[in-house]
Amino acid sequence: MNNISRKRMRQLLETEQCVTCASVFDPLSIRMANDIGFKVGILGGSVASLMNLGAPDISLLTLSELTDQARRVCSAANLPVVVDGDSGYGNSLNVMRTVADLEHAGTAMITLEDTVLPRPHSQPPMSLTSIDEAKDKLRAALKARTDPEFAIFARTHALEQQSLDQLIERVKAYSQLGIDGICIFGLKEKEKLALLSEVTDLPLMLISYGEVDLGTPDTMAAQNVRIRFSGHQAYEDAVKAVYQSLIQLYSNDANLHPGRSGKDLISHYAETRRFSEMISEYVGVA
Repeated sequence: MNNISRKRMRQLLETEQCVTCASVFDPLSIRMANDIGFKVGILGGSVASLMNLGAPDISLLTLSELTDQARRVCSAANLPVVVDGDSGYGNSLNVMRTVADLEHAGTAMITLEDTVLPRPHSQPPMSLTSIDEAKDKLRAALKARTDPEFAIFARTHALEQQSLDQLIERVKAYSQLGIDGICIFGLKEKEKLALLSEVTDLPLMLISYGEVDLGTPDTMAAQNVRIRFSGHQAYEDAVKAVYQSLIQLYSNDANLHPGRSGKDLISHYAETRRFSEMISEYVGVA
């Protein structure tokens, strides 16, 4: 277990600062991020699925595959790593197994979200668990933890599916359990951040892809935001660089298909369309 990285994570969470989170996905990327000066990295479930399976983020990745990837990443540097634990890979007992495995792998922090995964038959792509079930999962996670410095964050996607009042209700409920922080997905408005920072004293992690103005780092730090993550651009750029290098090696023409972005290449080679067709046929309307 990597106690150095966990101590660094605790120091980050306990200091009034808002830091940018790096996308790390293999030993080289975490060493690069650490050397550049990042204070925290994240191993996302979507990237782990692409790295291990070449498949999109549709809950095909198993806990053992995620744990193995996390162990390889976390053992390569002392940079604290947040690992996306999805919804814990099942019910509350599965959550306990997830926490135990990722803690042993050297992870500094895990996020556990309140979504229903994998997607149930004939249900929308994104459904939320009840607040009671989410609370039970978080209590189980705390029970399974053996190292008190291993941080457990509740991640909520309520802002995508429900009203701001319902999001606040979830944040309040999760904050009373003894967890270490709240991770909010999809927050884009300064006004909502101001309201959320008033209903919990816990450190916040914000995940909002793209260019989103939530204030200066100092302003966000004063509102309890400790970690800000804006997407896996590093991984997308890496995929594009590999593609262009292979094109050049094969045809000596690096400008062939120059307009293809990393995101487009990932969608194509992860066979997203084929998986979407299978979802439509066997699970529900895509």
